[in-house]
Parts: sequence; C-alpha cells; structure tokens
Amino acid sequence: MRDTQYPDEDFLLGEDDPYASNPPRPASSAIRLNQPVTRRSSRDMSTEMRRAAPVPARRTQQRADFSPLPGASPARPVRNVTTSYERPPAKRERKGVHWLLYVGLGMIAAIALWVLGASALAWGTNQYNNIVYGYPRTFQTNAVVGHNDSPANPSHFIAVNLKGQIIIFELPGGDPSKSTDYIGPDLIGPQDDLLPVTLSFRDVNHDGAPDMIVHVADKDFNFCNNLTTKKFQACSQNATP
Repeated sequence: MRDTQYPDEDFLLGEDDPYASNPPRPASSAIRLNQPVTRRSSRDMSTEMRRAAPVPARRTQQRADFSPLPGASPARPVRNVTTSYERPPAKRERKGVHWLLYVGLGMIAAIALWVLGASALAWGTNQYNNIVYGYPRTFQTNAVVGHNDSPANPSHFIAVNLKGQIIIFELPGGDPSKSTDYIGPDLIGPQDDLLPVTLSFRDVNHDGAPDMIVHVADKDFNFCNNLTTKKFQACSQNATP
C-alpha cells in the first residue's frame, strides 16, 4: 500500500471501490518512459536458450537382441572411453665394461698380493734368523779336518757376521790356545748384516783333505785345507754359485 496521497485522491475515492486507494490506471495510449527492468537470472536465460535452440537427438547404441519397451526412455549408451597412458621413459642401457678393465684390476691385485707376500716372507725369515742365529749372526760347528784333532777331540769352528764382515774362528782339536781366525768376504749390500753365515766341510780340490766352505745367502766361498801348515787358505776359485 502507498503512504503518499495525491491532491485529487479524495475526489477519485469512492465508497464502494475496495481499491480506491490504488493509483488510477493510466490510459492505454499513455506510454511509460521508465518501464521497470526485470533482471533475469542466469538459470532463466539458459532455459530460454535451450528452448530457442533445438537439441539434436542423441544416438543410442542398442544391441540387436534388445528392443526397448514402448513408452520407456532409451538407456544411455555406454561410450567406449579410451584412456591413453603415457609411455614410461625407456631405461638407458648400461654400457658394458671393457674386458681390459678387469685385466688391469687383476694385475693390480696380483702386484699388491706379491708385495704383501714378499714383505711377510722377509719379516718371517728375519724373525727365524733372530731365533736361530741371534745378532750378530753366529754359527758354530765341529769337524775333523786334520789340524791336531781327532773324532774324540774335533776342531771347533765359529762363523760370525759382524756388521757385514765375515770372520771364522778355528779352535784346532778344541784347544783355544791354538785358535786361528780367517777373514771371509765383506758384505756391503743393504741389510747384509742380517744374513746368517754357515760352514760345511768337503774335499773341493780332490787332494784328500777336507776343505772349508762358507755359505752366505746364495753364494759359497771356498777355503782350501793345507795339511802342511795346518791352516785354511782361499782357493783359486774362491766363490762358487
């Protein structure tokens, strides 16, 4: 209902008009300049667009042995959806290792084992010589060489490697008052003072008298026996392999 009143509202009102309070209806020839604008919602617009544009009929895929009932809406066809999967990236093929690499590694391992084995052997040999010959390396033996000795009283021999100098002491018949010393070879190699010296006796020059042979490492030094002087002297071929 309006709250405002027009000047001629009383004149227009009638007692029997239930809608007398409403404004008078304008003439049909009158045109309102400001017509009310009704905002339509998007739903109404979409409905009008659907009505305006005819919707094409859907294609329905029906089986040959199936016929829809009369009056029933056809079922929605099942679409064949093909899903494309991305192909996983191909793995990079590992390049084969050249056979020379294995050969080189084997050679390095063999050299390392050889070095370790040689070091272990040298250490073990040195420890054995320390136990058997002591330091300085010393060797003792008895032999009958015809220098006032006999099987009951053999001559006693002592061979010493004194800082690389070989010295042999002889006690004829076991008598220290008649001892004789012989100067052997001089060893000048590295760690030659650790080499043990041993003695053996046999007839080298085939004169019937036992000769003295000095063994140092892989070399032999011969001292021929002179029964006239009762001493040993260096032979013409002093060292023999």
